[in-house]
Amino acid sequence: MLRIKIVILLLLIGPSGFSKTEIFGTAQMSNSEWVFLYEIDDFITRSETLIQKFKTNREGRFYFEIDNDCTKRYVIRRNNTFTELYLQPNSTYKIILPTESVEVIPYFSGKEVELLFIELDTSDINFKILGFEAWLDDEMADLYLLKDADPTKFIDGVLKFKIDVLNAYKTDTSKYFISHIKYVLGKTIDNINYFGGPNEAEKFSFYIKDQEIQYDLPAYMDYFKDYYSGILQKLNPTAKKMVSFALSNGSASQLAKGLMTDSLIPNLKIAELVGMHIIAEEYNNKSIAQNQLIKIAQFLEDNSSFTPNKIIARNLNKQFFKLVSGDALPPLNLGENKYLGLKGSYQYVHFFDPENPQSLSEIKALKALHEKYGNQIGFVSIYLESKPKDSTFRNRVLKYVDWPVYELPYYHPIWKKLNVGTFPYYILIDPYLIIESMPALGPVPNGLYETIAKRFFSIVRNN
Repeated sequence: MLRIKIVILLLLIGPSGFSKTEIFGTAQMSNSEWVFLYEIDDFITRSETLIQKFKTNREGRFYFEIDNDCTKRYVIRRNNTFTELYLQPNSTYKIILPTESVEVIPYFSGKEVELLFIELDTSDINFKILGFEAWLDDEMADLYLLKDADPTKFIDGVLKFKIDVLNAYKTDTSKYFISHIKYVLGKTIDNINYFGGPNEAEKFSFYIKDQEIQYDLPAYMDYFKDYYSGILQKLNPTAKKMVSFALSNGSASQLAKGLMTDSLIPNLKIAELVGMHIIAEEYNNKSIAQNQLIKIAQFLEDNSSFTPNKIIARNLNKQFFKLVSGDALPPLNLGENKYLGLKGSYQYVHFFDPENPQSLSEIKALKALHEKYGNQIGFVSIYLESKPKDSTFRNRVLKYVDWPVYELPYYHPIWKKLNVGTFPYYILIDPYLIIESMPALGPVPNGLYETIAKRFFSIVRNN
């Protein structure tokens, strides 16, 4: 569901007349901060591509203008918060990003915030989707209570709701919106097991078999992923054997062939997409050799006849090749031509957030480690760019730091490349610029009463 609160101050009637899609935005309590607009590349990996960025003025205003020939869903990011919206061609949007609350942000996936629309046209895709989903939420909240208590009323209510939806939107000319309704209903209602509901064959026939894959429709892709979740266990015995062999041997062609021997996979295009969904599900399970899964994704990226599938395969490969312990440290510029890592010496990297109290609680222990081992091991601290109002807390941390320290913004690549997910966070880099530990132990005991001190003692003793 698109979790956006809508505030309509004025309803515009008719098209905007603009040849481009424009966004006039205000970020509350913002001054000279970057706001970023991303396009979602695909809804299997949810990878994003930066389209534009704009630095807010003293009033917090920002502006985007893009060419888009079809309706798509986009992401707007500001510091470590984000919101999503649909942009349809030849439209104008006036939006407000609310004041941030950073206390509970899950770094660095970001915290979703509510987006306020102003003067949103009633014919706009956002208006229609938000209205439909609010209606759906209200109906299902009441109906679901009847599912076990009074199954007959539940079935009658579901059928009536479907008819009401059909009548309400029968004259709507937006294929995108009608498809959205179809697949949202499929996921939220038709996936509920109730007497008279569609069986697996009927759902396959209505939602998958003869339908065009709608790569840019989140509702379709959500239904697709849900339908094919755990598909390895649903395949017929012949298909299951062929697919298992193909996965173990890294053969993309055999994987597609094996999948298409099952009636649930109607063509090559869907076979490739299902295959990549399987790879995404199985990669972290580690029950299948990861290098073989990477091999399949690489083959599809290079050889698929379907451009959207090639894009998904490329994004899968990017996710697979995230840095881990044992990898070479990539060049990461900290500013003024200073790079992370000390060739010929170990370096202990400390990441902290000036707004996170836990960062202050560990700084004295970190200083004690530096006093003991700082001559043999390099220390560096990196912290999130903070606002002037946060300077008091930031300075309470920094007053203990007498080694190199850098302030980097949220959009610096270091955070994602080094998988910084919480604060404080530590990494140990060896003299050959290989990441020895990511994350590394910290200066205070963890749940197993371990600290980095034991490793430091070993390093110094062996030198």
